[in-house]
Amino acid sequence: MDQNTFSKKLNIKVDLRLVCIVLLIVIGAMLAIWKPWQDTVGDNTRKITVSGKGVIKAGPDQFVFNPYYEKDTTAEVTALNEKLIKELKDLGVKDSDIKNNASRYGSPEIHYTVPVDGSEKTTLSLTITLDNKELSQKVQDYLLTTNPKGSITPQPSFSTAKQKELEDKARTEAVADARKRADTTANGLGTKIGKVLEISEGNSGGVYPISMKGGAAMSADGSVEKQSLAIQPGQDEFSYTVSVTFALK
Repeated sequence: MDQNTFSKKLNIKVDLRLVCIVLLIVIGAMLAIWKPWQDTVGDNTRKITVSGKGVIKAGPDQFVFNPYYEKDTTAEVTALNEKLIKELKDLGVKDSDIKNNASRYGSPEIHYTVPVDGSEKTTLSLTITLDNKELSQKVQDYLLTTNPKGSITPQPSFSTAKQKELEDKARTEAVADARKRADTTANGLGTKIGKVLEISEGNSGGVYPISMKGGAAMSADGSVEKQSLAIQPGQDEFSYTVSVTFALK
């Protein structure tokens, strides 16, 4: 092999190396700019945003009583508080189901009210939360005999655990409803929906009946009559909404 032939082969090898290095630099720069590994969507991507709603009906699993009482003295309120709690426990109500507003000294909190006639009254309020309809009926019957003020019938509601259960079911329905709406709209436009681009969680909540006010009525001879309504909670609605953005094919 003569000197000229060797020089040509060497130049070709050097040139190929240089070309490869340049190509690698260019490809690296292109990848850094375009970032094809990212799931980005350009502004010109066709898309559609729809809302979906799920509604679940269920019976309340919680009954909340909020009676309150007015007395002339703190001693009367304290005695009444002890009597009420004892008799509620005798009915089967647990300690954890009864709350009274406690002061920082650990005694029932006293709320001072001044009626129109200027006389002072002290008020004791209780919150009784139950998860049993039969026991709730017994508690309502008993509270009526104590001549409370405010609402006598309990406020039906969903417990925290029940709300979580209903929310999961309603969310599933809401997402399915959103897809169905998107399919209908896309078909009307002569296209189809693609992958989900974005989803926004919406609002959730239930519709609760307002409890009726009750009380003890006076008969003609001045004695107290019992007027306890039968507890009938029925069913309430729990709803959930979502907003979903789909790509259009």
